[in-house]
Amino acid sequence: MPRIKKSLLSIITLVCLIASQVGSAQERLKDFIPADFHVGGVLHGDSEGFKSSEYRNVAVTEFNAVTATIYMGWGPWPSPRKQPNVEPLTKVVDWANERKLKLHGHTLLYPMSNESLRWYQRLPNEQVEKHLEQFIKKAAGDHAGKVWVWDVVNEVMADYGQKRDSLGLRTKYKEYKAMGPGYVDFAFRTAKKADPDALLIINDYGIVDWNEKSTRLFKYVKKLKADGVPIDGVGFQSHCTDLKQTRLNSASIRRNFKRFAKEGFQLYITEMDVCSIATKRPHPGKPGISTPSEKQRKRQARFFGDLMKVALDEPACKALLLWDYADDFSWLHKSDRQMGDLPPGTYTHPTPFWCGKTCPIQRKESYYAMLDALKSTDRK
Repeated sequence: MPRIKKSLLSIITLVCLIASQVGSAQERLKDFIPADFHVGGVLHGDSEGFKSSEYRNVAVTEFNAVTATIYMGWGPWPSPRKQPNVEPLTKVVDWANERKLKLHGHTLLYPMSNESLRWYQRLPNEQVEKHLEQFIKKAAGDHAGKVWVWDVVNEVMADYGQKRDSLGLRTKYKEYKAMGPGYVDFAFRTAKKADPDALLIINDYGIVDWNEKSTRLFKYVKKLKADGVPIDGVGFQSHCTDLKQTRLNSASIRRNFKRFAKEGFQLYITEMDVCSIATKRPHPGKPGISTPSEKQRKRQARFFGDLMKVALDEPACKALLLWDYADDFSWLHKSDRQMGDLPPGTYTHPTPFWCGKTCPIQRKESYYAMLDALKSTDRK
């Protein structure tokens, strides 16, 4: 091949590569997000993702919100003789605020994570309230005015078959044993004092559809509101890990959302990811064993697109927030636990973007399904 043709081919290849990358002049999610709606993903302050400029650039280019995380039991408070270390949270909060991205904080009270904090679990029951207050004041108070919405409590409703009280709360946790069901009320009231301008929500999984658990939660949040607890809304975790489910039950989700909206609650879709298939290799290549098939990619795209449409059609729904948003950074890719019939150690390709570590971040069909839903909405 003549040298000039080789040079031209190299230039064309380079142009195509640049055009395919996130952050180019292509249409972006951010260009079509309605004024009263938010799309984002999670950035853990001490994670590889936050350290990756390419991954952070996706958030800046595509989103108008991000989720920042802090867990009392996982890292920040190794000793009661010291103040909790909220620096990783602060890094993301400040980074997001500098870029005018709304900040969703997750989470002030996560009893399951607190089970791993040995000194806390050994506390006399009468000291639990004091330490909860200390942590919530530190995490929320140090960032007062900078956080848009807080997950005040996370995963406190009993799952199917678990022991629960008459309100539906899990009874096995240290907080419940020490303070009874009032520990949830206490967390909300303490958060409100620490950060008066932030919206305060309860966050849980298995509640996006109209079902027994979401019905229990619906009754519970109505009671909280009637009792004067400063709760503004509900976070609906949306980890879609069932590979046998072919599509969302959109009618059930719409019906469920409407009953919460009718009672005056704001709605937030949180932690969304969708497993497509378990594969033997982590990055996209030729269709087949190493990557999801076209059929599986389209199935995944339907989930992302359909849930975005449901969210946009409900005025009370204020956000669709992804969890990890590029495959290589996802907690499900490769999975560290059994996922249905899938053994640990398999790759599930659960986000709208390929790669992140093994190759440059690229958009999937799922990304374009979200983009199409945003472009076609009547919501302004």
